[in-house]
Amino acid sequence: MYNFTMSIPTEIIFGQGAEEQAGEQMKRYADRILLLYGSERIFRTGLGQRLTARLEEAGCTVVPQGGVTANADSELIRKAVRVIRDRELNGILAVGGGSVIDSAKAAAAGACLRGTVEELFRGEIEPETFLPVGAVVTLPATGSEANGMAVIQDHETHDKLLRYFPQLKPRFALLDPALTVTLPARQTAEGGFDVFAHAFERFFDLRRESVLLDRMTAGLMKTVTECLPRVIRDPGDLQNRAEMMFAATAAHSDMLGPGGDFACHTMSHILTKEYGLAHGAALAMLIPAWCSEMFSKNGERFAEFYRQVFGEKEPRKGQERLEAFVDGIGLPRKLGSVGVGAEKLAEETMASVPQVGEGFCDGMSEEEIIRVFRRVMP
Repeated sequence: MYNFTMSIPTEIIFGQGAEEQAGEQMKRYADRILLLYGSERIFRTGLGQRLTARLEEAGCTVVPQGGVTANADSELIRKAVRVIRDRELNGILAVGGGSVIDSAKAAAAGACLRGTVEELFRGEIEPETFLPVGAVVTLPATGSEANGMAVIQDHETHDKLLRYFPQLKPRFALLDPALTVTLPARQTAEGGFDVFAHAFERFFDLRRESVLLDRMTAGLMKTVTECLPRVIRDPGDLQNRAEMMFAATAAHSDMLGPGGDFACHTMSHILTKEYGLAHGAALAMLIPAWCSEMFSKNGERFAEFYRQVFGEKEPRKGQERLEAFVDGIGLPRKLGSVGVGAEKLAEETMASVPQVGEGFCDGMSEEEIIRVFRRVMP
């Protein structure tokens, strides 16, 4: 196991009625709050009104700002920054999933600096201070509610941009599984597979060299393969919703230890950019394809993955179980299944993926990257 430093300062408040603490938690850090969210669904369900009431009861001024879309578009973040500055706000409560929380983090940094959010995320300028962020999770997937990472999409170029600052870790996260029961099945599946993928990428970072971390990541993946199909079949299953919600936080907040290969995550940005695929949908295509392509480089590691996660001693059957898991939650494994025709990604586009997968067998060659993409073509 290699040396590492970890810190999880986010206060996690988990369980039924967690939203009731929004006001008292937020007031500890700020009193003029941007309530940032995606669609108006949070008001149709009454959540938006309840959160506003809790904040106002605690003495906070609340300014709502909706419109966050999948992939955290930078144009909306710039708009949020303008609202924060114009209204002299001093904190953000993000209500939603990863895109909303990442947008809140980007705005929390962007509101405190000269320059654009895009310049910040391209590493051209650095922030000195950050507004405090709190999170109410309604779509468990990215673990953004307890990590310092933010991924946004440049509105002009559609490039995915990532920055990490420890100061961006939310001060608190409210996790109530009941808030997820109205999610459409497709969003539940995409978010759930992203949870699986975060543990998967860590399992295949061979630099970690830890039996404990292997068992922790494999246990989380196994939990997802069991619980995610159940909540898709029965959206009101709160026990399995709870398992998935905490799995999302645990998978990408340092609870599973450091590192990660993240080859599939990096390649997924190409499919998101070129075809507008949701992040989890892109991963559901790429991870089975990556396993098929990369198996020959370290068959023993794949055998351990198939054994610990799916209980299969024979790798071929383990791969079949992985593919059946993706099929069973209703996610496609080929681009043709999402309406992409016979056209193929140009080789130069596939090869534009930066060096990836350094945690597994010293990375992927350009030829291997191209072959993985070809495996998901129509």
